[in-house]
Amino acid sequence: MSRRSTTAEPTCDARGAALPETPIRRRRALIFVVVAFTYVISYFHRAAPVVVGPVIAGELGLDPAQLGLMASMYFWAYAAAVFPSGLLSDGWGARRTMAVFVLIAALAGLAFAFGSGIGTLAASRFVIGLGVSVVYVAALRIFSDWYGPDELATYSGLLLAFGNIGALLSTAPLTAAIGAIGWRDVFTIVAALTAVAAVVCWFVVVDTPAEYARRGTPAPKRAAPAAGGGSALADLRRAVATVFSNPGVYLIGVLVFSFYGTFMGVGSLWAGPYLHTVYGLSKPEAGHILMLFPLGMTIGCPLAGWLSDKVFGARRPVLLFGGVLHLLSYVPLVFFTGDLSGWMLGALFFWYGLSGGAFVVCFAASKELFDPRYAGAAVGAVTMFLQCGGAFYQYVIGVVIAHPDLVGAGGDPVALYGRAFAVPMVGLALCLVVFTRFRERGGFAAARTASGRPSTAAVPGLVPAAAPRSKS
Repeated sequence: MSRRSTTAEPTCDARGAALPETPIRRRRALIFVVVAFTYVISYFHRAAPVVVGPVIAGELGLDPAQLGLMASMYFWAYAAAVFPSGLLSDGWGARRTMAVFVLIAALAGLAFAFGSGIGTLAASRFVIGLGVSVVYVAALRIFSDWYGPDELATYSGLLLAFGNIGALLSTAPLTAAIGAIGWRDVFTIVAALTAVAAVVCWFVVVDTPAEYARRGTPAPKRAAPAAGGGSALADLRRAVATVFSNPGVYLIGVLVFSFYGTFMGVGSLWAGPYLHTVYGLSKPEAGHILMLFPLGMTIGCPLAGWLSDKVFGARRPVLLFGGVLHLLSYVPLVFFTGDLSGWMLGALFFWYGLSGGAFVVCFAASKELFDPRYAGAAVGAVTMFLQCGGAFYQYVIGVVIAHPDLVGAGGDPVALYGRAFAVPMVGLALCLVVFTRFRERGGFAAARTASGRPSTAAVPGLVPAAAPRSKS
């Protein structure tokens, strides 16, 4: 059943569990709004260096390699923490994980606002990345219980679309705000908003529909572990072994390392210096062009999710063809650097974001490789590759730009940026070739069929168990 009935049949979650209509729909809409607000702030932290980076570099005298290092620390921390955050979301609870870690990010954001040297700024960016690393993974953990399998990619894309509001705010609006009150006051306000998001998550988000249904009633005593269930440590080991023994995780991971990593390297850091240096654009002029990148992603992410859920009924073609379309955007960046008019630059960065939005399907693809109890761990593992890519390309492009003799560019900025952007272009092309070996297990189609059948209530507990499929 490809479309959900809103009248005759009950809504089902990702495991086929029947859900009450009106209260559940209202609550999951509220949860989505709160998680989306939190993700907007998370994405702002991620994308802000494209505008604030040159300002900080000018104030503190940072060279391109130091600027690349500072910006990339967010991604290294994100990559290190994201898989453990998936395990925490599965075991400790996504709501708790999100609220606590986002509060940590708020404190680090305040330290960043008062930072006076590369050490403090880089360390603050690292802790910010550590704190917000949980947001998307925990959100997918929550969505896997609140939404059906034929909705998951769509709502994952919608969340990315809302996240790109944060990226939009980090372009021209951030430029204007820095000009009005200075970058330190701007990031103090952002730190305060991050703390507000943490508090709201704690009080509003509910991990599962079953937990929501139990609210207002006395909490039952937790049952003893089932025979053979094993300890929490054994469950943790099983989750790690299960996820990292699946070749599909590595094939998806290789793709998103360059798919996501390249447009974070270019679009979230080096596109700004490129527009300033090669085209001589002012900060406001560059900011207006850069806004078109997240605007394109705001459309591309939900569009890719919808195509995957409703048109192709599969993940692989959207990831593969989306990656190829994104690869085409590097042709003008590499081969026609310095030759583009203003409207061409705008169209290029819009296409860059629109085609780049296809990467969002990787989360649904990774989740569907495993039993639902490993949803957070699976998404966390793939996100680890994704964030490593962001850190790698931000830093490596910075090293190339800081050392033009490495690529034989001399003092020619046009040649320098063209060759620097060849790095992500070649990386993405190679990873697309590797990804052609990926094959879906067919679990998506089976899950879609199962989701149309009313089943038992969702299983409460810290680590959700897979609901048994109803027999024909």
